[in-house]
Amino acid sequence: MNIFSVNNLSYKVSNKLIIKSATFHVKKNVISIIKGSNGAGKTTLLKILFGMITPTSGFIQRQFDNKTYELSYVFQNSVCLNRSVEDNLNHVLFCKNISKSKWKNLILKTLKEFNLDYMLSLDLKSLSGGELQLLALVRAVLIHPDILFYDEPTNNLDSQNIETLVKMINKFDSNGTSIIIVSHDDDLIKKLKHDEIIMKEGVISK
Repeated sequence: MNIFSVNNLSYKVSNKLIIKSATFHVKKNVISIIKGSNGAGKTTLLKILFGMITPTSGFIQRQFDNKTYELSYVFQNSVCLNRSVEDNLNHVLFCKNISKSKWKNLILKTLKEFNLDYMLSLDLKSLSGGELQLLALVRAVLIHPDILFYDEPTNNLDSQNIETLVKMINKFDSNGTSIIIVSHDDDLIKKLKHDEIIMKEGVISK
């Protein structure tokens, strides 16, 4: 089953076509990777699928089984509150109908699962760019979205953190989350079982 069916979609900025007549499908409960070089239009397409940007023309059919879907978007450069790590994870508590004590236990369990529980004792300013990226993904794990949108996940990550990232993405996948990733990182792409959408200068080939 498809969660997105895109037909003849284009996006233009100041008379420049960023995406040109794209037609493709995104399947439910799989990892879909939008692949291409920098400047190919990948991030713009991801934001259009999420609903952040309105296309200039074309059609997107969202097939969500007549239920409310939980969506989560992780940006290239993670957005975190200038507070403690715990405060950043508590920030998404409003999304869940759960007591504070159960939420605290869930945070600790999730961080331990990925060997990231050391973060709880750290100030946000002491985290590296890669650790901030993983923290943003942990927030998404805690929300447990139906669809995860992830833009260039290996930005700022060293090889060890990339292995943690792959483990976390596979955890999402095993829980039935549909995952749409933008990446030009061939090493990451090889590590994930996925469907591939290839972009070159705004044109889709699949």
